[in-house]
Amino acid sequence: MKYSGLYYITNPSTSLDSSLSIVTNLVQGIESNFHTATRQSTWSLQYRLFRDTIPPRHTPATDAEGKSKPFAHTLQHILHLSSIDQNRTYTCIQPPTGSSIVSAIPLRQQEAHALLLRNQFSALWQPRHVLYIQQGVTYAAGLCTIQIGEIRSSREGLLSGGTQSPGVLVCISTTVGSDDNEDSQVKTPDDGQDTPDLDCAEALVRHFWNVIKGDRDLGKSEVKEILMNHNILKGQEKEAVVRMWCDILRMRG
Repeated sequence: MKYSGLYYITNPSTSLDSSLSIVTNLVQGIESNFHTATRQSTWSLQYRLFRDTIPPRHTPATDAEGKSKPFAHTLQHILHLSSIDQNRTYTCIQPPTGSSIVSAIPLRQQEAHALLLRNQFSALWQPRHVLYIQQGVTYAAGLCTIQIGEIRSSREGLLSGGTQSPGVLVCISTTVGSDDNEDSQVKTPDDGQDTPDLDCAEALVRHFWNVIKGDRDLGKSEVKEILMNHNILKGQEKEAVVRMWCDILRMRG
């Protein structure tokens, strides 16, 4: 199986040039520290976020001081990531509490599904934002594969606007066990065994990120880290990856 970590580097100015500068800076960090790193094929990402609408007759709950509590929204993520599957798009329904539900649809149905939510189901779902990466860079560097891309964003619906770049995404992945048969190499969380391989993989991902970033000046950018959950059930590795990407991409959700 593949174990991954994601790093989202914010771009305070939201200008595309600033994000491209961050990408260039990080690429230099890869090429200067991993001399045998080789470029691989590019990758792409498309992401939409929808949020459920507040029911017309909803009565807000109150806290101990009598103040209204914010409504707990359910989110619907629509994600296509070419490095996961070039021909599939994943939807992830994320309730305010409990586990999210991941399902897959053919890529060719992605736009139709989004239009269905925007138009026919507009009373139930509110569009939030759209994110995409067009030509992400991929490096093979020893034990890890590194993906970097500048995020471009736009809003849908009444809040639609011009394209901006809110930040840069870095994904660092490494193989745990044999990659020939993913299911046979992943331990279930309730089998009573330790998972040292995942601990080592997590440490390796963080080490690679620290080496890439080094003492490079990222200005006022902040870095958000999300690592793959260790409690991965057999046969659900891809769903775990989808949840991780959706978690970091929701940003302003």
